[in-house]
Amino acid sequence: MALVTGSAVGTLQTQEDIYLEGAPTVYIQDWNATEWYSPDADGFYWQLTGTSTYNVYEIGCVTDVSLTENLTINDVLCDNVGVKDTVQQRNYFEFNLSIQSFFPYDVLTHLLGFGTVVETAPTQKMGMGKINNNQYWHVYAPKVYDEVAGDYVAIHLHKCKFVDAWTIGMTFGTPWQATGIKLRAFVDSAKPAAQQFGVMIRADASVIT
Repeated sequence: MALVTGSAVGTLQTQEDIYLEGAPTVYIQDWNATEWYSPDADGFYWQLTGTSTYNVYEIGCVTDVSLTENLTINDVLCDNVGVKDTVQQRNYFEFNLSIQSFFPYDVLTHLLGFGTVVETAPTQKMGMGKINNNQYWHVYAPKVYDEVAGDYVAIHLHKCKFVDAWTIGMTFGTPWQATGIKLRAFVDSAKPAAQQFGVMIRADASVIT
């Protein structure tokens, strides 16, 4: 029997009073790295394994981090009755961020789409040339929300490319900041249909038993 308050009855699942705060740590790795291609015990593809050939790069001081999606949306419009449904198709995700860490150039060059870094003590140099449109990345962004218990959430995007134009702000009295950095996550057709863009993970031993 329904309550006079209008509350739901029957089986009910409520959300937890746990709130996430702050940006995740952001890692990228060349998409050609194959060390982690085998799924975990539950059939999900995630995590990175760095090698001498394919380094994992940690992006430094990040701000304005966000994840958005792009959809194609079309209504099913019937001239006799109006809109009866909406058809949606997910096109891609976009992982947006700004950075305030510019060194070393070995990491920065990938974020800005520059060339191979040449190091001859005491200098590092990288060319500012054409964009390599064949370069894709894995993105792994974990966020620990309980430092004591080690509970965390994470986002893993399978096949990403740096897109869009960035801007480096050089304002007096404030740190340099590269804004408008955007990673677009495309479909990875080698993955199962339900996780072709990526995976979200949560680990919390006190709640998930």
